[in-house]
Amino acid sequence: MKKLSGFDLAMIITFAVVGVLGGGAWWYLSTKLDDAKQAVGAASQSFQQYSSKEVYLPTAANEKILKDDSALLATTIDPVIKAKLLSPDDKILTAGRQDPVAWKSDLDARVAKLNQEAKPHGVAVEPNFYYGFSRYLNANPNDEKTAVLTKQLLGIEQIATIMINAPVKGIGTVRRTYEEDESSGSPGSSSRASMDKDYLGGHSYEGDGGVYIEYPFEIEFEATTEALRKVINDLLQSPYVFVVRSLTIQNSNPLSPKISSLDQLAASPDSSVADASPGAVAASGRSNKGPQFLFGGETLKIKLRIDMIEWKGAEAAAANSGGGAGKNNRKTTPAPKANAAAAGGNNASSGASK
Repeated sequence: MKKLSGFDLAMIITFAVVGVLGGGAWWYLSTKLDDAKQAVGAASQSFQQYSSKEVYLPTAANEKILKDDSALLATTIDPVIKAKLLSPDDKILTAGRQDPVAWKSDLDARVAKLNQEAKPHGVAVEPNFYYGFSRYLNANPNDEKTAVLTKQLLGIEQIATIMINAPVKGIGTVRRTYEEDESSGSPGSSSRASMDKDYLGGHSYEGDGGVYIEYPFEIEFEATTEALRKVINDLLQSPYVFVVRSLTIQNSNPLSPKISSLDQLAASPDSSVADASPGAVAASGRSNKGPQFLFGGETLKIKLRIDMIEWKGAEAAAANSGGGAGKNNRKTTPAPKANAAAAGGNNASSGASK
């Protein structure tokens, strides 16, 4: 038998050690792989369980995080709102209770001034138009309600002034929520709206924590496209915070011009037909009227749903933080659904925000 050399012995020992270590490593890693597969399976099962339904964890810690985040957000936004949106000219911030007789006298003066300003601007309004306050033509309000009525009056006065200065062609109806009536959003209010043209169903809405209150109005008026553009722009530039909720438009001309009439409508004056008889003009196919507007010169019948925001700020939110949401979170009736623009531009609806 051949004697093994030292090298052969070393190689045999090395392969034996490697085999033992490799087998041990394989056993260790395979065990860990099985454990990992089981962990992945458990995680997948948990994911399927919780992703298939909503899970709420209303713990004290989570509630505290939400309150802290809300307070931080309000504190951060409040200075920006005051600096960028709220103006010293926003008089609703300082509106308070008045003597009912004094309030009625102020209402009469403001309404008369608006009607007087409408005339030279060519804005048509009904005789003795009262801008949503017709119920006080011959009556005084309750003194406890004069504060909120003053805020509504200031908002409507601002909107009407903007429309008069645009100028629009006419203001037909101004509706407001009857904040002085606590039950104006109660059942039966729809029948009331059919009898009272100034009445807008619902109530103002107070945001969570009393940070803001929004007062809704609805105005129907007629205007050209240029006047409407100025109205919207001036509302956004107003010292008051207005949010346009919906804008419904009906064109006075429901039909687009016929293609066969475009040449005659758009023709420039021609010296040969400028003094010709109507028959000669028609025969020539030319117009002696000069360039004509094909689109954009019509009268628009508009219904505007707009909210005026009374911003109270983070201080109010902090003061009311222990009381939950606003005093009653009163909501207005939903705004009318927007009408899709017709092919001929007859109806359109849009929204904007400030």
